[in-house]
Amino acid sequence: MEKTLKLLEMGFSENEVSTVIEKFGSEVPLEELANLIIDPSSSRRMDKHLLNSLGRNGSIVFHPVAVKKEEYSLDTSESRELDLLEKLKGKRPKENYIDEIDTKRPKSEYDEAFNNSLGPAWQEILGLNTTRPYKVHRRAIHQRSRVLDCQETQKLSMPNSCRSLDKMVAKAPYFFYGNVMNLSHDSWVRISQFLYAIEPEFVHTQLFSALSRKEGYVHNLPTENRFHIVPKPPMTIQEAVPSSKKWWPSWDTRKHLNGINSETSVISQLCDRLEKTVSDSQGFPSVDRQRDILNQSQIFNLVWVGRYKLAAVGPEQIERILGYPENHTRIAAFSLMERLLSLKHCFQIDTLAYCLSGLKHLYPGGLTVLSIYSGIGGAEVALHRLGIRLKAVVSIEASEKNRRILKQWWSSSGQTGELVQMEDIHKLASNKVEVLIKNFGCFDFIICQNPCTYSSKGNLAADIDSHASLDFMLFHEFVRVLQRVRSTMGQN
Repeated sequence: MEKTLKLLEMGFSENEVSTVIEKFGSEVPLEELANLIIDPSSSRRMDKHLLNSLGRNGSIVFHPVAVKKEEYSLDTSESRELDLLEKLKGKRPKENYIDEIDTKRPKSEYDEAFNNSLGPAWQEILGLNTTRPYKVHRRAIHQRSRVLDCQETQKLSMPNSCRSLDKMVAKAPYFFYGNVMNLSHDSWVRISQFLYAIEPEFVHTQLFSALSRKEGYVHNLPTENRFHIVPKPPMTIQEAVPSSKKWWPSWDTRKHLNGINSETSVISQLCDRLEKTVSDSQGFPSVDRQRDILNQSQIFNLVWVGRYKLAAVGPEQIERILGYPENHTRIAAFSLMERLLSLKHCFQIDTLAYCLSGLKHLYPGGLTVLSIYSGIGGAEVALHRLGIRLKAVVSIEASEKNRRILKQWWSSSGQTGELVQMEDIHKLASNKVEVLIKNFGCFDFIICQNPCTYSSKGNLAADIDSHASLDFMLFHEFVRVLQRVRSTMGQN
């Protein structure tokens, strides 16, 4: 019943909901039931018994893009094409105009301009079949997805795909979706489908900081005139924690943090055990024990703080590595674990700022920003460090503590613009969006980060390698608001 009500809230008809549940069963996850309604063709080779047998805990894994197994290690036994038009046009639930006091969610909407958003040039880039418009070859996005390497970063070259964006997609208001978690290839393909089929841009943060992580972005920003912010951040762990250099053994070759660990309960005992191992061997443990020490140090962000002594990198050092002001996340009642968790899920400022830097020459007078799932304010900090004035920011963030962090930074950094903070994106119905646009004149830039839940495999060692699970319900809310803003501003 709960799934039925949620599907009805999403705008599907009673007949569609009852049909899909009767055919595939109520054990199928809500998200996949919605996908099966939107794309009935995906059910041709699936019956109820087959679906219930796939995955664990009733979960079903779809692989909409065909890639080589050796490249992505995904099951790609089927090789059918994705019909992008049917995916995005086939079923657009209507939206109810509701007041903030209404407890119902606004229903998803997609602007009609989206139908015509992919011009001939972009169709050619994606490998579209011109005899069947909007038909995407599944290998196209993979073949053209890119990672900024050192040479590209130094030359500030412009990716071909961004240079060829359709005019309807490339126009303001500009938008930027970013995710710093380890999403699967399929998740990025689905994200791209809902954002005008723009291919993701992947950037390695180790080119900009002492953190080694791949961040992914989908955006319509110009890529010319990009530049780095100054001063240059620490590029190695020892630069970020200078006191560790004195004690760093020659056999520890680490230069970057491989991730940000939020686990604190086992650190003390682990450090005591590793210290004893190193001490017993007079600083030169066996190769196998060296490998174990390095592995544990990578997982738990351990650095050398004394003779044979390891300790976890503190939130202050991590803030420096990520490009945030000192004590940015230090607020009352915010525990050490909560601070680390908030930093784990946020942008690396220098990396993000490089990608946003093209906005500076476009908006010399400043920006009006709609910031969705703001977190601890990474987008706002990056724009500020670029020297872009924040004329107004409407921030949507569910966490009360994260809202306090952003408000604290807004005040301490001397912002002269207006900060409006909202808690629930579901209350941002079309009429509310139109009121905000009327109040501020327009939104120049819309940014969204990380609407995802992080799942590990019940093993702390899997913390770095396990995939994040994107919360597509929250992602669809971002898409809904983005389409409404672009539609309303286009009409105006």
